[in-house]
Amino acid sequence: MRVYAEEGLSIVEVLPEPQYKFYNIIDKGLFVILPLLGIVLFFHKYLPDFVAIFIFILSVVYYMVYFFYIQVGNMFRSQNITYNTLGKIHFYMNSVEILKRRYDLFEIENMEFTCVDFEDKYIGGGNLYSPVSSAGIYNFLSIRFADKTVVKYQFKLLNEIHMFSFRKELIHYYKLGLIRELNLHDILGNHSFESKSDFRKHNPRYNA
Repeated sequence: MRVYAEEGLSIVEVLPEPQYKFYNIIDKGLFVILPLLGIVLFFHKYLPDFVAIFIFILSVVYYMVYFFYIQVGNMFRSQNITYNTLGKIHFYMNSVEILKRRYDLFEIENMEFTCVDFEDKYIGGGNLYSPVSSAGIYNFLSIRFADKTVVKYQFKLLNEIHMFSFRKELIHYYKLGLIRELNLHDILGNHSFESKSDFRKHNPRYNA
């Protein structure tokens, strides 16, 4: 999925209610099925045949649902998370717009990004509460303003290189001293010593 700079970043809010409520039913169902199986195993001599057969069929149906809906289904679902999109963050050369409010760069003391997640990122798991794909929302921007107030925003990345859409603006912020160099390298994926040295040579700080 191609992302354009003018689209900005989506600010999200995680909601307490899970996206797939059927997970909870399956989870609680395990505490019903296991005792029933125990009853059949230990008291099968005393139970009518139809009761034992019913419990057995119920257990088979439960485990089939668990296998196909959870184990197989989680291979095609993202995390069991519900979230709202509150608005956008837009980056400009002379300002940052957050939730339709524009802040001039002189109003900002520093910015810190945590960009570790993106949509459909493989996160493993595949069990009851862990689908294999991420929703891409565990990214954060912390802004410390000139008046010393600090605000933190959670945002979504659509792919691994989403932040590259704002490379020009982010490097400009770095040159102004608003973003730490190491944080910028993390955002842009400059992890080798050579790439960091080359970046520093071609992008001197304005306030150095």
